[in-house]
Amino acid sequence: MIVQKFLIAGGNSTALVYDCPIADRNKTSKKLLKEVEQVGFVSTKAILPKLIMMGGELCINATLAFASTLNKNGELITSGLKNPIPYSNNNGSTTIKIPFKFKQDENVILLDGIGFILYDTKEKSEIKKSELSKLSKKCNLPAFGGIIYNKNKIISYVYVAGVNSFVKETACGSGSVAFNIFSGVKDVIQPTEKIINIKKEAKFFDITAKVTSYE
Repeated sequence: MIVQKFLIAGGNSTALVYDCPIADRNKTSKKLLKEVEQVGFVSTKAILPKLIMMGGELCINATLAFASTLNKNGELITSGLKNPIPYSNNNGSTTIKIPFKFKQDENVILLDGIGFILYDTKEKSEIKKSELSKLSKKCNLPAFGGIIYNKNKIISYVYVAGVNSFVKETACGSGSVAFNIFSGVKDVIQPTEKIINIKKEAKFFDITAKVTSYE
């Protein structure tokens, strides 16, 4: 079993675990969550490169990290989405395309595999686990996040039901997509001061960020 660790847009420490038996994934996730913000599991025996997150949720940043380890371009499978998605690696940045599909009810954005509730800094200064847990259950989603925004900068919190984790993230790709839908901002500044870029192209969101590996 091999573990690789990544930072996306300068933060959101992510561990990718290769060929971990399903029975060991919960235990492995809990152990690694002492060191990183999220954990994904890679199957090298799949026909297409395949990533399954620790709670079966959609995780944009982990998908970016996974894509960065692959060829210059191609397709991959990631949890939370039904169909394979395109990816590309170019000049040190990684781009993935996810379907332009969501539901919006005022400040709540529901994507495939994860939802978000958004607040201006004037409305809230922090978001609690209990709020996101209730929303995850209510919307029948494996994960739910909260965003506190100020102009084009976000602070994100994510709850994952499957492992009962709650993290104030240092960068958030899914949250950046939700904020883009809500505000129209394309260059979303993360708590690291780095940028995740969101573009709407035809039927896809193009999401681009720099991914770096570390030990």
